[in-house]
Amino acid sequence: MVSQCPHPPHRYAHQRSLAHRIQPAGLLRVGATARLACRAVEPNHLLHERLAVNAEPPRCLKSRHPFVPAAQEFLQQCSDLNISAARWADYIWSTEWEEKTSRLRDFIPDVGFPPIGVDLPRLAWVRINRLRTGVGRFRSSMHRWGLASCAACECGAEEQTADHVILDCPIYRAPNGMHGLSVLDDDTVTWLLEVCPEI
Repeated sequence: MVSQCPHPPHRYAHQRSLAHRIQPAGLLRVGATARLACRAVEPNHLLHERLAVNAEPPRCLKSRHPFVPAAQEFLQQCSDLNISAARWADYIWSTEWEEKTSRLRDFIPDVGFPPIGVDLPRLAWVRINRLRTGVGRFRSSMHRWGLASCAACECGAEEQTADHVILDCPIYRAPNGMHGLSVLDDDTVTWLLEVCPEI
């Protein structure tokens, strides 16, 4: 399948993954370490001796994310927080999410639950995610990528951005603004399917 939108910059990758409840790569690595650390606690496991508190960690580069220090930290935090390994990665992700200042915080208050709108038709789901993240085939983006001759909106504004379409555009303005995209009332869903521009 060929996409009509070039891949957005890497800095938007975490926003796309949030919309689909995929943990960031660092947390996926931490989760794999946690699962292995839980198995390595058993006395007959090959890594059991390396996880001893006084064991000397193997010598490797920090960029290789050595297993032993990460596993020891994980086991210590699990015992301090009194949570299971399965819930630990979700706990860390929720903690990181609460500390972030992201455009998506208004739309996804808790990463432990799917965002509102998952059950919408695909066209509406794609459009709402593009509006929420601010990344899509808006004329300002297309112009920046060299795929459009100008960044102006059809209404005459200098730039067509997600915020302009949601809040200011006299042609396409969302009926209930940002709040409508948060709660997805009937007017906003109808707007997404019938009025919203091809983004």
